Amino acid sequence: MDPLVHRIRETYDALPLGERKLAELILEMRGDLAAYSATELAARSGVSKATAARLVRRLGYADFHEMRQQARNHYHNGSPLAELSNTLGLEATLAQHLAHDVAGLTRTIETIPAGDVQAAVDILAAAQRVIVVGFRNSYAPAFYARELLVQVRPHVILLPVSGQTVSEELSDLGRGDAILAFGFRRRPPVLGRILRIAAAAKARTVLLGDASLGKVGKSAKVVFRCISHGARLFDSYVAAMSLVNYLGSGVALALGASAQQRLRRIESLHEKFSDLER
Repeated sequence: MDPLVHRIRETYDALPLGERKLAELILEMRGDLAAYSATELAARSGVSKATAARLVRRLGYADFHEMRQQARNHYHNGSPLAELSNTLGLEATLAQHLAHDVAGLTRTIETIPAGDVQAAVDILAAAQRVIVVGFRNSYAPAFYARELLVQVRPHVILLPVSGQTVSEELSDLGRGDAILAFGFRRRPPVLGRILRIAAAAKARTVLLGDASLGKVGKSAKVVFRCISHGARLFDSYVAAMSLVNYLGSGVALALGASAQQRLRRIESLHEKFSDLER
């Protein structure tokens, strides 16, 4: 079990009302705690910073940094096996699952500066070529992003190609290219190497991940940290998929007539191939 969760559960009944409100928020956020400061958590739960400090000490931590670091270390593991002990014996309704995902989506969107969204759209719309990268669980939102972008602009490729390495596709990476990378927890080290290669080649990178990114996103032009900790055993990518949808629409609007013409050609080809069920 997550040590922080265990400490809260052991002391919960004895907590004053204000500390209990903050403790409930921490339990709700769990692994996403690493993305917030003590001031932000206090504000979100409607308590003072002094109340937050008292709760931290009551839970046995020297300060908020120590508590957050422990949460970060546990969160970075991300193994479903590690989560299983927290899940067994806990009844969670579909409504609670929905509420958890909605809360994660809301917190993600609330913390994204509007300027970052526009910067990402500009990068993806102006690039000569967009290389979308995602490994393991990050492959699903990467695949979705590629499917949206290829409908409104040319030269969008997805990595990795099944059974292949990435060196060939990255060999001619240059200043006019863009990388759209997905780096959710339990990602392989190769992603960080790809981002460093992109930076050296002067390609601009948009990176979507979670609170575990740390220094991985240092070379990216725009970084989005999405809430991804699931309500139960597995991580949730609701926030990431929603953001990808929004970015894809933004790119279409930015490209205007050229995106519209491409969509028309695609629809015409669908008709000729009869490849969609009516």
